[in-house]
Amino acid sequence: MGFKILATAAMISALFAVNASAQTRIACVGNSITYGYGLNGATTYPQHLQYVLGGTYQVENYGNSGKMFHKASQESYWTQPEFKKAYAFEPNIVIIELGTNDSKYFFSGSEGNYNYYFYEYKQDSQGKNYTRESLIAEMKKDYEALIDTFLHNNHTPEIYVTLQPYANNLGWFITDSAIVNVINPMIKEVAEKKRVNVIDLHSLLNKREWLQADSVHPNEEGAKAMAEIIGESIMNGPIMTGPLESSSSVITESSSSNTALASSSSDGKDGLTTVLRTNSQITVQGKSIQLNHISGTVEVFDLNGNLVKRSVSNGFLELQMKLPGVYIVKTNLTTQKVILK
Repeated sequence: MGFKILATAAMISALFAVNASAQTRIACVGNSITYGYGLNGATTYPQHLQYVLGGTYQVENYGNSGKMFHKASQESYWTQPEFKKAYAFEPNIVIIELGTNDSKYFFSGSEGNYNYYFYEYKQDSQGKNYTRESLIAEMKKDYEALIDTFLHNNHTPEIYVTLQPYANNLGWFITDSAIVNVINPMIKEVAEKKRVNVIDLHSLLNKREWLQADSVHPNEEGAKAMAEIIGESIMNGPIMTGPLESSSSVITESSSSNTALASSSSDGKDGLTTVLRTNSQITVQGKSIQLNHISGTVEVFDLNGNLVKRSVSNGFLELQMKLPGVYIVKTNLTTQKVILK
């Protein structure tokens, strides 16, 4: 993490002017943290992410300030043009960074909990008054539906969801306690159910000097750090949530790794992270993929789900690839993403 961003937007376009059809398309879906609120022309996290990943990727910013994943909200991301544009982009990878504004429902202010915008609609889709429990249940369904919507896209993209980073601004009805105790456990639960990748920004984007004065939005250094955290997760392969069926899986404890799946407990107390990963025996050497101590059928797919190679390994296998790019290698023990440059 320590490189300096010097290029302008024009230089970005020139540097990454490669054949669009050969690029891996990434849609950054989110709220003002993704959009770049308060940066005033400085580089946003999606722009930094473009630098981190390089010219074989095309990163687009579909952030919209103030938006929520809750469908019934007057500030729902579902109704915004950015949502339609992100879907029409037909991304290979989708990064969903939403939830900070949804935490406003659980602000404990003078009017009690879940009061934000509820003066405009006090009833749910069934015509019943919301309770805390019914609201949370409905929000979980909406977050799951958001993931499903992108998964049903033509390219069946890989999904990364973020646990929301620290944010605390009472004037905006945003409290970190609501993020830790309600929103992030909700996101993690849905991610485990859908078996999508989780990036814990709450644990990893953890320096106060990375925040603007509003204690919600990253400054330019924070946006760069956020991009590096997300970029490293993408380049180092998907993080498996939920139980693994492979006997070769390992359990690691960590509280700082940029590629770890970290979480806060439901009571809001941060603890050590349990990371479930496949025990990778797959490496890249130049334009070849090497498999060690793996026997059986080996399949290689591109990010569109197309089978590129199929072979059988008797313990060691080297697969020569014609083109650089991002591939998914599947064996009877593990599934791993590899990047050939």
